[in-house]
Amino acid sequence: MNTKTLRLFSWITLSAFLPVNAAFAAPAGQITQSSGYVAVSSPQMAPKSATSGEAIESGQTVTLGDGARAVIKFQDGQIIALQSKSVFKVNSYKYDQAAPEKGESFFSLLQGGLRSITGLIGGSNKAGWKLATPTATMGIRGTDFMVVVNQGVYLKVDAGAVSATNSAGTAVIGAGQTAAVASGTALGTVVPASAVPAGTFGELSAINLSAVGSSAAGSTGAAAGGTVLGVPTAVVVGVGIAGAAAAAASGGGSDTTTHH
Repeated sequence: MNTKTLRLFSWITLSAFLPVNAAFAAPAGQITQSSGYVAVSSPQMAPKSATSGEAIESGQTVTLGDGARAVIKFQDGQIIALQSKSVFKVNSYKYDQAAPEKGESFFSLLQGGLRSITGLIGGSNKAGWKLATPTATMGIRGTDFMVVVNQGVYLKVDAGAVSATNSAGTAVIGAGQTAAVASGTALGTVVPASAVPAGTFGELSAINLSAVGSSAAGSTGAAAGGTVLGVPTAVVVGVGIAGAAAAAASGGGSDTTTHH
């Protein structure tokens, strides 16, 4: 075992003696694909450019420029794909791998469009998953769907079902259906695909998610099996982001153990 690897294992050993609240949890999610201008910001952080591998935390907003795309995979395996000119906020995200039924995903789509594929939270605690849009709050029933803000909101459900709730009530849109929610005071209505403006879902449909994996049982690059700051996530969970950063700085993230 060489010196760099020894430092990495020292962080693991140290974590065993730290209070639970001294170690940081893994990030809520991670950007797995990006192209064009993608920025991450929060009330405490000015917008900064983000690329694949960028961690996403509760309270952060992801903003995309013209022609940009981004895919975020969260700890519970859910996927959010964002089209150009989107503004997406992670209002609140809580996940415990041992108790996914207690998890919470509360997102906002302020503009643009996204495709959402359910993870463990949406699969085991449907009431704990919500997406706020300018005209309605979306809920899910185990779902793969797209939503685009375009003078109102348009929905396309590929699997499962989506509920759209606002002051007019709740509309449920099933698999294979498209719908429109014209305003916050208009009930969502199922409409024929021909009634949706041409190209509304074109950008989202063109984003290839096959390399990301959409299994609810899967985990994000920021969860089991991935890396954070170049350090295996199993280490991050034990020692926290600060420990991972130190390990990465010491070269632990790129080191290979050699057995003699």
